[in-house]
Amino acid sequence: MFRFRKQAAQAKRKIPAAQPRSFQWRKSYNWIFLLVPIAFAGYHLSRMDEILPIRSIQLAGTFEYLDQDEIEQALQPFIGQGFFSLDIHQMQRVLHDKSWTDSVSVRRVWPDRVRVTITEKKPVARWDERHLLSDRARVYEADSGAFGHLPLVYSASHRPEWALRQYHALTARFASVDERVVALHIDSRGALDVELINGLKIKLGRQDVERRIDRLVSIYEQQILPRREQIQRLDLRYSNGFAVSWKQEALQGSDKASIWSNSNV
Repeated sequence: MFRFRKQAAQAKRKIPAAQPRSFQWRKSYNWIFLLVPIAFAGYHLSRMDEILPIRSIQLAGTFEYLDQDEIEQALQPFIGQGFFSLDIHQMQRVLHDKSWTDSVSVRRVWPDRVRVTITEKKPVARWDERHLLSDRARVYEADSGAFGHLPLVYSASHRPEWALRQYHALTARFASVDERVVALHIDSRGALDVELINGLKIKLGRQDVERRIDRLVSIYEQQILPRREQIQRLDLRYSNGFAVSWKQEALQGSDKASIWSNSNV
């Protein structure tokens, strides 16, 4: 028993075998071998401009207003740049500077091409003599004189988004009485002036606009439509009615009472 205990004690005092030095060296310095492929890859990529230059740029999109020759000239400096080093954001900025450009998508096509897709702005209204308003409420420079068929929508102080929403709302309301809005002007105070395709001008003001339009629409076919050619302007900025400005030829040989005979306007 004693000998067994003695052997056990000696076994406890046994020193573990030393680990091989070669294993410790590999654990400490193995990362150095990773630098070789990384350095090689870095050197290889640094020469990609010479190995993989951009040889062609494909343009996609329907160009109704953009000058394709002008677009190609703007993209010419990017020909010859490296496939990986090409600054796509710079290319997008160059194309976005064109007034008619709405959106630009640039995509690399292996191994030496770039595909550029351009979407034009869609004009829905004239803003002033030198600007148009797009369907996404963006005001951009253009020769609005060539777009006389579009309505005139302008706001002196409000954002174009708000002005475009007002135009669409008014268009829908007057469409219910078969009339079309051809002009909407919003002054610095937010007061709305509307012109219909028949030349009739309507002052809506800036308060209770929806209620005033409802009141006009409710009597339009019976009271306004029969006298439309005689009326120059309607002023709806009254709590219990509206004022009428007659054309001069309508007043000659008659008076307002006879014009509005048998009516309760």
